[in-house]
Amino acid sequence: MKKILVILVGLFLISICLMNGCTENNTLNTIEKDIDADGYKDAVDAFPTDSTEWADTDGDGVGDNSDAFPDDAKETRDTDGDFVGDNTDAFPTDPTESHDTDGDGVGDNTDYYPEDPTRWEQPSADSFLQTAQPFLNKLALDDSEVRSYAYTIVTGCDASSTECFVNALYRDILVNYTCITAPMNITTLQTPQQTIQRKQGTCEDLSILLCSLLTNIGLSSYLVFTDTHIYTTVSNVNPDQLWIIAEQSLIRLVEYRFNESLQQSFYLTQTLEVTQALTALDDKNKTFDGLIEYLTIDYSFQSDFPIHFFVLPHGNINNFTPIPEYTQLNVTSGAGTIPHLYTYGGVVLFNGGNQTTTVTLDITFSFQPLFYKTYTKDLLSVYTMDGQEVILLDPILDDFGFPGYAAGIIGEKIAIDPLTHNYATLS
Repeated sequence: MKKILVILVGLFLISICLMNGCTENNTLNTIEKDIDADGYKDAVDAFPTDSTEWADTDGDGVGDNSDAFPDDAKETRDTDGDFVGDNTDAFPTDPTESHDTDGDGVGDNTDYYPEDPTRWEQPSADSFLQTAQPFLNKLALDDSEVRSYAYTIVTGCDASSTECFVNALYRDILVNYTCITAPMNITTLQTPQQTIQRKQGTCEDLSILLCSLLTNIGLSSYLVFTDTHIYTTVSNVNPDQLWIIAEQSLIRLVEYRFNESLQQSFYLTQTLEVTQALTALDDKNKTFDGLIEYLTIDYSFQSDFPIHFFVLPHGNINNFTPIPEYTQLNVTSGAGTIPHLYTYGGVVLFNGGNQTTTVTLDITFSFQPLFYKTYTKDLLSVYTMDGQEVILLDPILDDFGFPGYAAGIIGEKIAIDPLTHNYATLS
């Protein structure tokens, strides 16, 4: 009976405790927890296991205490302390710069032209440099597109022949580009890439292209300023070797357009019956077409029996009008030079005797290109700059111009180094 009473009393006490909250209330304890002991209950702590953080106002996952921009979800750090977030800062490790409007790699604070990606340096107080700067800014001195184009042009040149490189690049400008005559104007200047694409430009545009091409393949090139135009100059070339290479390229151009070799030699032996003729004449229907100045003929002949020798100033055998001073009648041999025929012509060997004869003829036709009347080695000008010999490249000459021809460039000539901006007067 006593044992039963104890059990009943125990059950009664447990009931009272349950009614009065004597057992552990798990929900209440969870609300009261502060695992990291930072004074912020876990239920309101954005970082319940980090005692250094408890709030993330902008919801970017970085606590307000370490977030340099607690109200901006796009920024969290400011490495250089300039109050511009690293994600926005164009120069996150430079406290003096944060923006680069034109994308040229120079911060707006130090960029004197923050909206022009081609220039950024402080304008010079030097009046010449101020004049030259817009043209220098257009140069492409280290450009893969320009470099590739230049090497395509000089294919075939000996790697050690600077003269070949210079001539090839210069001739490409003269032959393949149209020069637009216009006064110097900095507002219309083209980049080398634009000029290559358009295949035309002003004197200034073509000179900027030429200087860029030369520089990209490692040649020392400068822009040269006069009162009216801009040219290019190049150093470290041998003038004599340059003329040889230039002359050969001009001859090749004449032969290409003339569609004939400028020197043609023939050796033949032929039996001539009575009243039969051996002719060595050019096409009567062809003209020199502004490419050839005159024709020279060197000849020698030998015949078993006397024949007649005539020189014709044209190629029409049906209109037999020989040049009197070269006529030879009843001769068995002869040799000489017909120096200047200003039209197509040749020679005729005529058997006017009464028996068959065998004739041997050795003859060479030499055509003199017309360009020699304007472009000769004597007109290749060499200038001096800072102790170096340099030549000018004039991009506005016709197709038969050559590097070093500077007869039309007058007045003071100031050459400026595109890399250092040092300049000097050519003498």
